[in-house]
Amino acid sequence: MKTVTVSLLSVVGIVVSVTCGTAAAVNWKHLSTTKGDLPVPNPGQQQTASLVCDIDGDGVNDFVITERTKAPSVVWYRRSSSGWTKHVVDEQPLHIEAGSGAFDIDADGDLDIAFAGDSRSPFVWWWENPSPDLDPQQPWKRHIIKDFGGNKHHDLIFGDFDGDQRTELVFWNQGAQKLYLAEIPANPREAGSWDCTVIYAYSSDSEMQQRQTRPYPGFKGVNEQEGLAKADIDGDGKLDIIGGGRWFKHQGQSRYMPNIIDAGYQFTRTAAGQLIEGGRPEVVLVVGDGWAPLMLYEWVKGAWIGTELVAEIDCGHSLDLIDFNGDGHLDIWVAEMRLGGQNPDAKNMLLLGDGKGRFRTEIISEGIANHESKIADLDGDGDYDILGKPYGWETPRLDIWINEGP
Repeated sequence: MKTVTVSLLSVVGIVVSVTCGTAAAVNWKHLSTTKGDLPVPNPGQQQTASLVCDIDGDGVNDFVITERTKAPSVVWYRRSSSGWTKHVVDEQPLHIEAGSGAFDIDADGDLDIAFAGDSRSPFVWWWENPSPDLDPQQPWKRHIIKDFGGNKHHDLIFGDFDGDQRTELVFWNQGAQKLYLAEIPANPREAGSWDCTVIYAYSSDSEMQQRQTRPYPGFKGVNEQEGLAKADIDGDGKLDIIGGGRWFKHQGQSRYMPNIIDAGYQFTRTAAGQLIEGGRPEVVLVVGDGWAPLMLYEWVKGAWIGTELVAEIDCGHSLDLIDFNGDGHLDIWVAEMRLGGQNPDAKNMLLLGDGKGRFRTEIISEGIANHESKIADLDGDGDYDILGKPYGWETPRLDIWINEGP
């Protein structure tokens, strides 16, 4: 594979040494719908969201794909020893945005799934997992979480953010310029719209100059905020919410204090974890739609110090932190889109960390689009594989990279 060059940087004592080569240390088996290796997903040309979770409870991950222009809008792929079979979740057309979550919402012992509406929809939904009655042609029952207010809900996440030992759902509502927290009702199957509380609001008259290497695409709204992750940032034992270039600390009841990480980088994918040993978790931000650096932020005496890891990422809409090689240090996985068919060298890559802020970059693939793709164990063998999903490039399409080890 092609070798790429990334600059060597030193910022406020953090040495970031990024060297690049091929992913020769791992043998990747590339599967694709273009080769007939797995069933083609939903028809249509706008595959918006994906989700990896164990739907059938067999201990091996399955995955879900959504599409917002044609039906069925939601399908899931069930893993077996011989590959994947496609099942219908929702046979109706729905305007589904990027972002997803899985949780046992109805407390019946299996994982339910949640997705949300795009710029044409005020809805957030959850689907009731019918396990063990998983008929490939029988749609799941869809329920409403939100049916009011503004449209577009790019990103959602489940977690216990107030320390009450109960899981909540947090989601952006870009059309309303708000971040909501929703409590799961006592009887969610019958509840209708959930109790949704605004925990943060922002204005279209307050955007800082945005971090970028080229102008953002025209569809980006003024001061549009995205990205969600969770981590105990301040070490108080409670999960904090991270998104929109900020982190949000629970202040009691339904109050959350926004703390700025980088107010000039809020239209991003977001991840958080202990990339540098000691101290608070670090935060990683990368542009989801546009062109800007891959940034690492370290908390130092009350300030978030940003370090540029890669000078420019082209629509890096796939991001996660995982210990890929099992050395005890978190690594960064990031993959680029081919928005509008551009970016013919789109990279799918790992930045392998040493726990001290230094990274060695390995390229997994080039030229194949990744939007809202996932890195997870897809075949149940204990290592990390990659579910590759484009947005509009050569859709409908899926790619999977199976990690076959050294």
